[in-house]
Amino acid sequence: MMRRSWVISTLVFFTLWIALPSLLNSLNALVTIRVASPDALAWLMGSLVVTTGMIARTTYRRSFRLWTWLFAAAVMVFFWILLPLSALENQNRRTALVSVSSPNLLGLVWFIIALAGTAALIAYFAKRAGIATEANRRRHIILSLVQDHIVEGVALFDRKLNLLWCNSAGQRCLFDGRMLRAEVKRLIQRSAESSRSTSQSLTLSESERVNVQAAPTPDGCISVIARPLQNESDAATLFYERFMRRIVHDMRNPLAAVIAHASNLRALEDGQQTVTDMRATALTIETEAQRLTRLVDSLLFDARLSYVPPASEKLDLLDVIEEVYFQHDERAIREGKIIEIDSSLKVAPLEADRDLLVRAISNLVDNSLKYSAVGASVRISLELSTDQYLLKVSDTGDGIAPEYLPDKIFEALVRGRPHDGGSGLGLSIVKKIVELHHGSISAESIVGKGTTITVWLPT
Repeated sequence: MMRRSWVISTLVFFTLWIALPSLLNSLNALVTIRVASPDALAWLMGSLVVTTGMIARTTYRRSFRLWTWLFAAAVMVFFWILLPLSALENQNRRTALVSVSSPNLLGLVWFIIALAGTAALIAYFAKRAGIATEANRRRHIILSLVQDHIVEGVALFDRKLNLLWCNSAGQRCLFDGRMLRAEVKRLIQRSAESSRSTSQSLTLSESERVNVQAAPTPDGCISVIARPLQNESDAATLFYERFMRRIVHDMRNPLAAVIAHASNLRALEDGQQTVTDMRATALTIETEAQRLTRLVDSLLFDARLSYVPPASEKLDLLDVIEEVYFQHDERAIREGKIIEIDSSLKVAPLEADRDLLVRAISNLVDNSLKYSAVGASVRISLELSTDQYLLKVSDTGDGIAPEYLPDKIFEALVRGRPHDGGSGLGLSIVKKIVELHHGSISAESIVGKGTTITVWLPT
């Protein structure tokens, strides 16, 4: 691109200052420039040089800067107006310092066009130089970041395995001292011979492993990137450690309650405890056993989502919503709450896993009932929006704290209320089910006024 610009500019310059003057000479239309004195010639040359510099300066930057243009205008006024007027007054004469004449108007037109064309060429190359300088500056910044601040090793080799460039992380991962590691050398050779990207894992030490990828570049070199695997392993390890601690803690509490109350019952002698006390103890054991059942059920269901694909079938989404409604209707009446279905659709055909959708919507309704006071209402609405269903579960309950919105509430092991006894898997299971059906989910909530969970499912 730059080479073509130089060729075109050379042709334009040749046309303006050589070809056209030759033609004008044959037409007796050459331009004559006369200077009144050596001082006038020095002024003219100096003014042209300064003007060239000002044109280059103002067009060098990509962004408009007012002070630069004002400075250029002030310099032009000084060199082309104030200096000539001062020179004329000092010499006490009214003749021009420099005069331009031509026996033909065509010559003056050429002179103006040639000057304007030359100024345009200067501005063009100054602009290109500014762009190139800015690109080099950004490239230098990026290279500095790659060199010192990223954990991935990056290197560039030619086809003969000569090192062209390498950052500090690449020096540590790809080289053993000053020698290229044998595994990396074989990997680069395979990539060069096959002209394809190749990769393999490389053990640097007992606690550090990297994935090294070699790939050909368009200019015939080989790029090598070494990505640490330890970070991913650490993240997964930390998650599962946290997961196991939470599950063990959540299972230990109900188990302890069951064991304690069962021990109390076993230790009693005949007639020592009233029927009311025994019923209260039995209720506690039943409640804690149900907590354990729900926790185990959530764990098994979460594991199923990770390994068992959805069993898709043709269904009516309205039927699924009605099934969820009848699952929770009696509980809502018992607790003094209301569940409503709101939809203008007569039928909502969908191909999906019925059991998974029932579980997802049921989890949402269960949460709405759990965190709502007496007299609250839960509304399940369904709309069709272009190529997707818009399903909302809204309640007038306690709401979700802002720090858990919009996405954190759907993470595994996250509970809006740390001491509510839940597993922290309910909403994460809902999100997994929705994503398995290529949909999306979001939450909106105001503390003390209620929550709306919105699910988008493609038709």
